[in-house]
Amino acid sequence: MQPDSNRATDLRMRLGERLVKAGLLRNDQLESALAEQRRTSRLLGELLLELGFVSDETLARFLAEGFGMEYTDLNRVSIQPEALGMVPPSFARTHRLVPLHVSGGSLAVAMANPVDVHAIDALRKLTGLRLEILVAPESAVVKVLDARYQGQKGQKVEGTKIEELVERSVKDLQKKPGKEITSVADVPVVRLVNQIIQEAIQKEATDIHFEPDPTTLRVRYRIDGILNQGPVVPKNLIPPLFSRMKIMAGLNIAETRLPQDGRFAIFAEGREIDIRVSTFPIIYGENVVLRLLDPARLPPGLGKLGLLPDTLAIYKELIKKPHGMILLTGPTGAGKTTTLYSALSHINLEEKNIITIEDPIEYETPSIRQTQVNPKAGITFASGLRAIFRQDPDVILVGEIRDQETMEMAMRAALTGHLVLSTLHTNDAPNTIIRLLDMGAEPFTLSSCLLAVIAQRLVRVICKSCKESVEPSTDSLRSAGLTGKEGTHFFKGKGCATCNYTGYKGRTGIFEVFVLTPNIQALILKRADGIELKAAAQSAGMRTMFEDGLKKVDIGITSLEEVMKQAVM
Repeated sequence: MQPDSNRATDLRMRLGERLVKAGLLRNDQLESALAEQRRTSRLLGELLLELGFVSDETLARFLAEGFGMEYTDLNRVSIQPEALGMVPPSFARTHRLVPLHVSGGSLAVAMANPVDVHAIDALRKLTGLRLEILVAPESAVVKVLDARYQGQKGQKVEGTKIEELVERSVKDLQKKPGKEITSVADVPVVRLVNQIIQEAIQKEATDIHFEPDPTTLRVRYRIDGILNQGPVVPKNLIPPLFSRMKIMAGLNIAETRLPQDGRFAIFAEGREIDIRVSTFPIIYGENVVLRLLDPARLPPGLGKLGLLPDTLAIYKELIKKPHGMILLTGPTGAGKTTTLYSALSHINLEEKNIITIEDPIEYETPSIRQTQVNPKAGITFASGLRAIFRQDPDVILVGEIRDQETMEMAMRAALTGHLVLSTLHTNDAPNTIIRLLDMGAEPFTLSSCLLAVIAQRLVRVICKSCKESVEPSTDSLRSAGLTGKEGTHFFKGKGCATCNYTGYKGRTGIFEVFVLTPNIQALILKRADGIELKAAAQSAGMRTMFEDGLKKVDIGITSLEEVMKQAVM
């Protein structure tokens, strides 16, 4: 049983009166607590405890009675380890709850605050189970958590290795042949999913790929842009594993022939992590990809994007402009949105009204008004932009310019006193002008509203723990156009436990900042080609992405191989 929100509000209002009537609280104490509640908007029960007016046992009993729930004495309750393994310690401690036991698809949970509807909703999504809420004193809950979790943090599954969980899951499946494991009673598979996600978070992965082969399920983690091999799971565990993830994401378990998209949140390493789930039918069943949106990976400050000092100064000047358009270009996964959000964080001042329209929202940021594209509801980039004009914005972020209508609306916004930030898919900065003209932009309008185009890629950073000096081969230098530089020493990572023996740890950007000077504006009016535009920009001091990458090779940030792989020469 769980509380209805309206009923919960009504009962909170009457809690003090019932305590007074029972002779457990004085009127003056109640008035004092209510005054503090009006000042702080905190829960009345929480304040009564803090002020020492009632004991937590008394409060728990009255809450249980008021909600028609069962009060439980945790000293006399048998707690199943399987139930504890379902809930991350950080979540349990934050919300003052103890998972007790599982039975018939239900999880019994003792809570100190049974009106914590956010915790109840999150717990239901996390476990995929019905919940039976019981009430217990807060001190008893904390005592049990300290004893049972023994200082664990995050979503660690009691130190159990993935290989052990795979073995347990196989044995459990053999006991119930033909039955899909979709309930909490099938704990090994549930914990296996949790542990795979936990390992991905610890490795700082951005995605987890579940890829069925003819005889196995291959799991791979995308780390620093590269897919790395994870655990290999027996084929007969695919149905229960995928069912578990679909339950968590609110997807149709029975549907395997059509793509599906969903999302869920987990609590790990002391924070909530949003996970987006995509399923896709293939010849061996379904491919499942989880995108991990970790709030710990917040947009870095402008100084941590990888912009060299002179380029950083130009970028800071650009985003100070009161109006105009700045475009970030590059392929998917090049870090464009991160660079834009770093700019928003830098200019997110109290006197600015910043509004975004995105698909999807990648960084949830306080004090910025963010909107998700929703074609079913009629919200596209173009229609959303049209509505944003009426919200009196100073700065507008458009997730992507995909069509002529969105482009024209963005340029109109830039011409009418707004700073507009957006992205586009092109290979380099100068050719973005050609792309916009091809999309129907008028040369005069484009040259008037566009401030700059910034092209970027992400390259891996050499691991600091195993960094060593090396002399590149003649062939490598020749391929990079660096003939005559024989004897030059660069750096590489030898490979160690810190970087998972890859030689790289983390990523940084390489950039090409194309600023519209009067000369370049004149060339746009003449519809000059990309070669002319690039030459004019280089004459004005633009450093190409490849040249920017070589500077980062020279100072030991990345390797020549990484720059050759990512940058356009």
